Amino acid sequence: MDYRIRYSEPTSQYIHVEALISTNETEQIELQFPAWRPGRYELGNFAKNIKNFLVVNDQNQKCLTTKVSKDKWLVNCKGTNQIKVSYKYYAAELNAGSSFVNDEQLYVNPVNCLIYIHDRQEEKCTLQLDIPTNFTLACGAEHENNIITCRSYHELVDSPFIASASLQHKTYSVLNRTFHLWFQGEVDLEWDRIINDFKRFTKIQIEQFSDRRNKIVGFPHEDYHFLYQILPVKAYHGVEHLTSTVIALGPSHDLLNGQYDDFLGVSSHELYHHWNIKSIRPVEMYPYDYSRENFSQLGYVAEGVTTYLGDVFLALSGVKNFSWYKNELEKLLQKHFDNFARFNYSVAESGWDTWLDGYVKGAPARKVSIYNEGAILAFVTDMIIRRGSENKASIHDVMKKLYDDFAKEKKGYTEADYILFCEEFSGKDLSSFFQNFVHGTAPFESILVEALETVGHELIMEENPRHGERILGIKSVETEGRTIIQEIYPGSSGALGGLMIGDEIIAVNQQRVRGDLNQIIEFYAERTIHLKIDRMGRVLSIECPNTNKSQYHIYKIQKMAIPKNLFKNTFKKWIGTSWDEV
Repeated sequence: MDYRIRYSEPTSQYIHVEALISTNETEQIELQFPAWRPGRYELGNFAKNIKNFLVVNDQNQKCLTTKVSKDKWLVNCKGTNQIKVSYKYYAAELNAGSSFVNDEQLYVNPVNCLIYIHDRQEEKCTLQLDIPTNFTLACGAEHENNIITCRSYHELVDSPFIASASLQHKTYSVLNRTFHLWFQGEVDLEWDRIINDFKRFTKIQIEQFSDRRNKIVGFPHEDYHFLYQILPVKAYHGVEHLTSTVIALGPSHDLLNGQYDDFLGVSSHELYHHWNIKSIRPVEMYPYDYSRENFSQLGYVAEGVTTYLGDVFLALSGVKNFSWYKNELEKLLQKHFDNFARFNYSVAESGWDTWLDGYVKGAPARKVSIYNEGAILAFVTDMIIRRGSENKASIHDVMKKLYDDFAKEKKGYTEADYILFCEEFSGKDLSSFFQNFVHGTAPFESILVEALETVGHELIMEENPRHGERILGIKSVETEGRTIIQEIYPGSSGALGGLMIGDEIIAVNQQRVRGDLNQIIEFYAERTIHLKIDRMGRVLSIECPNTNKSQYHIYKIQKMAIPKNLFKNTFKKWIGTSWDEV
């Protein structure tokens, strides 16, 4: 199939798309538009962005076309050797998985906007780009003279690109592989600092999948491309591809200052996805079906293990120190303990149901995050393996075996395969672990205590310094001078008083709240608290009893007083730093 995208009306934010498709002497062709994109476990329904859909034959005559679903058409192609499909696609969303066009750039994720035929996805594809002569093309796929050539539709739609006259570009080499850094957007870059850090975490990731005995580098591609969209507004988003990643970050003025750790974190995360999910893929997604949901309960591996190891590699490579990593792990733990969905829905079930409500907050306390809970479980699994093997194996061995036995053999793995390898390297029966903590809602405290002990640390609980959270048991946000309740701790003073999410707190014990809720609550901490609230326009009086209970505790990690030498050695091998030095 041969495609063409024209950059002709950039300020309209429509791109012109054409597809030339041979009929192979069939009388009817079913055209499918993608309904989602890999890397996002929710439907995108991209067909909502197209207009002027037209199909003509090789005589330029309109073909009889019937739309049979929201994103599928039947085309009568009797008597013609080729059809041309043309339409305009609205490209006005700028994030890591979207498509965007304006007077500065043409940025396209082809999976958003290229129609296809379901049973012909293995055919060779070309994509011709009609772009200004001063534009540079950044893309992970093979291309020459603005023509991208791919071995299949799968490869083509896994090859996002940016075409622009203002791209900044540098390369670095690791283990005879070339890595490209492309930046679109106004940003001043410290290239030496960036390249030095990227070389370090890139090298250690590749080494984990390499076969040193046979001198086989664990990265089969000669090139890899980091494509960055640097925005003037707050942004943080990354999407993985086999030979590239697109990452949107902002604000641009903060990239090398306050957001530099986020920049490193998301880049390490997305690079690890080259192996985990782009190569090591659940059987439910091998191959991808772009027309519908690809349900799987293995999000805790695809995203959880990647979230965990993306950060670990930054510390293990020396790009960041253990203090930084400990802070990241504490963030994961805090989110876990503050989310009461952990008592209602397992991480496996939540991965499946990501397809229902995507990445929005959804119903309160309904489900957990495959990223957050999955990362904690990956940490615990890693520690179980290290402990069971007396520090001779780790979760890296599990991922390497999945890569060798499944990815290299071009087939998907099942959860049973993952569990089997975890058991193999730990020497333990893990059936109850997966039943209770992955498919169940058992509390994590016990497994966290043992996991942290394995690396000479312990979990401690501190009182929350924010009095609204600790005493009332509510989390609130200040919005345009209004104090709005966002979360309520079950059984807390606020819950017993009958507060609701969305209530605006107007006054506490007749004292007007003006962004100082925590200070006022502290003053009245030992008394019954009377609130005046606004609930959808109704002003109500609420009495919150004094429960003498502390809510929303803060969770921290600290060194054990006298850990075993084995635990010290495990710590060193795990994170690359001596336990005595942190």
